[in-house]
Amino acid sequence: MPSPIAHAVSGYVLGKFILLSPSTPYQWRGAFFQNFYPVLIATVADFDFIPQILTGIRFHRGITHTLIFAMVFSGMISLIARYYRQQNYKNLFGFTLILYSSHFILDFFTDGGLGLQLFWPFTDMYFKSPIPFFPRVRHNLGLFDARHIEFITFEICYSIIILIIFYCWKIWQSRRVEEL
Repeated sequence: MPSPIAHAVSGYVLGKFILLSPSTPYQWRGAFFQNFYPVLIATVADFDFIPQILTGIRFHRGITHTLIFAMVFSGMISLIARYYRQQNYKNLFGFTLILYSSHFILDFFTDGGLGLQLFWPFTDMYFKSPIPFFPRVRHNLGLFDARHIEFITFEICYSIIILIIFYCWKIWQSRRVEEL
């Protein structure tokens, strides 16, 4: 499973791609929506470790990693934002759902584990890519095991590459605007 770093960087870049489009609502152009919100939403699915620590019951990759939860969560966040900040419900729901779903995409392409129960409670089937992209994390080895160097190196390279792609895209966009 990707670390919170990969989820955060992916959410940040995805949020920037969406929010920097010309059709972005004006009220979404603040620092909160452009920086903090995408990172938080892209990583929130992994906050299921908190009840796991408190109860000892396995929660990770459980209900928070299902499409039903993603839709309910996106709906609740959108309702709250609509009430307090007069946000457009439909746009914010779509934005939140895309960011939250980015978490599933990264987890889907991870080596190791059973996969994701995306369609729970309708089916107990696990979904996992036959061709993994992210290396396996061996949680049973502890946090500071030397065998995690491969994973950490991959995550750092992934994050740097995705940020470079975003930076190049921003440069290309600014040059394109200057030409017009």
